[in-house]
Amino acid sequence: KTGKFISSDPARRYTTIQWLMWQMGGVGPMFGQFGFFHKFAGKEIGDKRPFERYRDESRRLLSVLNERLKGREYIRDEYYTIADIALWPWVRTMLGFYDGGEIVGIEGFPEVTRWLAACEARPASQRAINIPARPE
Repeated sequence: KTGKFISSDPARRYTTIQWLMWQMGGVGPMFGQFGFFHKFAGKEIGDKRPFERYRDESRRLLSVLNERLKGREYIRDEYYTIADIALWPWVRTMLGFYDGGEIVGIEGFPEVTRWLAACEARPASQRAINIPARPE
């Protein structure tokens, strides 16, 4: 909307868009399916292959993100971008709402957990997490 979370420099802009598309085409669908088969449908389905497929793909995606974040504060180096904004809620949801941290082995992705904490700590993120307002 204002250009604040995406660079006008073509190379930096492309990198941000690339990671945004990675989130939309990979993390969103795979984490969502993982959550569905883990929290909702998986317990009734005798065939565990769908659950295992989405669990394993979620692990692979976390590994890619973990590698990207090595030596970087955010996905695009020291700059918090629309890619971070689009991605951190999915990781948060997988760990919190879907209660999948232990199953995907989140402890094996220290860069992801460090980055997630940094994203969650931002004042705007704190405001977003509290919509609708929750009692303290």
